[in-house]
Amino acid sequence: MRRMVSYGHSWVDGDGASTGASCMAALVASGLGLELDNRGVGGSSSTGTAALITADAPPPAVLYLLMTGLNDLRLGGESASSLQQYADSLRTIFEAIRQASPDAVVAALAQPHLLDFSLHAPHNLGSNTLVDTYNATLRKIAGAQPGVVVVEPDGWDAASMLDADTVHPNDAGHSCLARAAVRAVTAAWQ
Repeated sequence: MRRMVSYGHSWVDGDGASTGASCMAALVASGLGLELDNRGVGGSSSTGTAALITADAPPPAVLYLLMTGLNDLRLGGESASSLQQYADSLRTIFEAIRQASPDAVVAALAQPHLLDFSLHAPHNLGSNTLVDTYNATLRKIAGAQPGVVVVEPDGWDAASMLDADTVHPNDAGHSCLARAAVRAVTAAWQ
């Protein structure tokens, strides 16, 4: 069975997409000809994703899609402990996936910038500077893991690709992220 399992926050779950088929995870699976097992959870943090993966081991798959960290930085702000928990959670997630499917590719999406972090208290402590810090942490940890590819959101335009709630991608945003993931995975498989 050629399966893709996806984990992460509301962007993985599909918030902001007009239909289930137009969400990022569905588009990536479709673009690569894989069956989708979407385990994204809206509102989840990296620690929540790590706890989910620890409690319920990932099923075997050829590809895992991961996007996490946005809620950590929006809630934790400049807290060093929030960043450390994110780093620790990434290691836990990658280790659990590697145990489930040693030869699988893991596509870990870097978080694109938002326009406005001031809404939705208490999740209003983030900034694009923090997004960059969390993405640098993702790149560092992923670089030490076999089979993990960091997907950069090339072509991302927050002004046109975010939903009216200022937090979730609209269909154009989901499509942009999916295209980047499909390109990165295709390159990793060659």
